[in-house]
Amino acid sequence: MKQLQLSLRLLSLTALSALALASCSTNDPSPEPAPSENTQVPDVSEAAPAPSPGAAQSPSADESDNSSRTGETDLSQTQEIMGIGFQLPAEWYVEEDCDGECIEYDKWEIKNRSGAHVMTLLPNTATSPDGDMNLYERELLKEVPIPALETPTSLIAEFWTGTSQEDGEKETGFSLALVDDQVLKERTEQPDLDYFKIGDSQAPMLWVEEEYMEDQGIGDDPTREGVDNFLASDEYRTIENILLTVRHAAG
Repeated sequence: MKQLQLSLRLLSLTALSALALASCSTNDPSPEPAPSENTQVPDVSEAAPAPSPGAAQSPSADESDNSSRTGETDLSQTQEIMGIGFQLPAEWYVEEDCDGECIEYDKWEIKNRSGAHVMTLLPNTATSPDGDMNLYERELLKEVPIPALETPTSLIAEFWTGTSQEDGEKETGFSLALVDDQVLKERTEQPDLDYFKIGDSQAPMLWVEEEYMEDQGIGDDPTREGVDNFLASDEYRTIENILLTVRHAAG
């Protein structure tokens, strides 16, 4: 009997000891292992360096990036006038400048959505310089081929200085028009004669109005700085996009 009581006491002590050990192991977490020699703890200041002043930042979703703006490229409107075809942006339009029934020697005014007279089309011309006897020094700033015309033709942007043969007075100017490549090559010091060819007999003229370009900042007495600013503008890009669509249209 005594032997049985002693065994029960020993069993109770063993159970209590086990519970005490379990409680200690639960309350005392095991220590974290020390990092080995090859383990590197990253420095917070090195992990994500701050951008240097002036560094390029990607625009957020609600910011507009104006650096990639170009002129109007959606030339959704088709125009065909006296054998000349071209495309215009939506809401641009053409007005006839003629008395009664229009003929090929009358002028058409190409206007933008604000009603500004941007370009003039003369479907056919006698190609006369109208008595202009000035001599010209020219600087060709742009020469862009027109792809759809059979006779080699280019959009030219030309800065010039004119000298009067009467009194030697000088003036500067800027012209933007379609010109037959051969005419452009032969013109040298002669007056402006901006025309191109369609077929055997038709010689259209299509140019950008000086007043419109003046309104874009070129001024009455153009300077190279003003001209360069205009050629880098959205307005010029729209004009170039339009002129590059010029083609020979039936009728």
